Amino acid sequence: MTKHHADPAMKIDSLGDLVAAVPALLGFYPTRSVVLLAHDEVTGRIGATARTDLEVTASGGLRKDCRTHIAEAVGLLRRQGADRLFCVAVDDRPRERVTPALLRLLEDAARSRDAVDPDLEIIDLVLLDRMEAGERWVCRHGESGALPDPASSPLMVVAVVEGRTIHRSRTELTDQLAEEGPGIGADRCRDAADYEADGDPCELLAAVVGAVTAQRSADLSDADVALLGGALLEVKVRDAAMALALTVMADEARLLFAELARRLRGTPRAAAATLVAAGSYLRGDGPLTGIALDAALTADGRYRGAHLLAHALAAGMHPRELCITAEIGVDVARRLGVDLPPRDLGFPLAG
Repeated sequence: MTKHHADPAMKIDSLGDLVAAVPALLGFYPTRSVVLLAHDEVTGRIGATARTDLEVTASGGLRKDCRTHIAEAVGLLRRQGADRLFCVAVDDRPRERVTPALLRLLEDAARSRDAVDPDLEIIDLVLLDRMEAGERWVCRHGESGALPDPASSPLMVVAVVEGRTIHRSRTELTDQLAEEGPGIGADRCRDAADYEADGDPCELLAAVVGAVTAQRSADLSDADVALLGGALLEVKVRDAAMALALTVMADEARLLFAELARRLRGTPRAAAATLVAAGSYLRGDGPLTGIALDAALTADGRYRGAHLLAHALAAGMHPRELCITAEIGVDVARRLGVDLPPRDLGFPLAG
């Protein structure tokens, strides 16, 4: 399941325009997915969104794990303050059984278990086979239309101007964290940190910052990867490294940590992937956040940093709150005597 904070300027003019904006909201073109979009009735704007796989049984009904994930997504958006939801279901398979089951599930999940809280309103359920221009969409009320070209939606134009990449599939995102080569494990990482830096957090953090500022993550040798993996096993270094997401070299840091995650295994891979997740969430990239957290917890199901971040996100933590945590890393780096790159003054959560 992935979650994303939408552009606050995303205003609804029509159902067709709403559906066409989904790829820009998610960061990729979804297939076989359920996408939930929080709607503010006063401003008419889309807030947070959530996506989960639409998984069906052999007979065409909703699978149990799919029902669980959708209910969790509804709960997550409720904790974010949503009180009205649109649902977009993208699936090229027969949906005679899926549609009524999905609608019942949404309405049940939206029903408040607390007498004080009102129910969530499911504004509409929109269904279509593919997220492509000209595809026919239909909503539960019977309205239908041809999908406008998602590549020409106003939100897509904004994304292009801002330099954001909208991927053709979720697989393009998962490939960024996919394991590569034989991998380097925790023992070798610890040995490298001890041998190259005497286990000194100052030296280890300096190695991480140096790798970021060198902008050459693709040229890292296995020895470099082992040293940096060992650095991330040191809690002080990991905390300080999170603050790199607030600097002018945030993109370079994310690319470095993604490279490390692909080439490391076990706990070091979990540490690198958690930093990718944290940096992605701070920058509003919900899909990559979820993918990176999954990679971290798969690499080491007991890794505390990943669990803390996962629990915070499940509780509805806003990126601004994570920004405060990242700020702690600035203080850690200062105490270690290591200069981080300059703060990104254009960072939307600064201050």
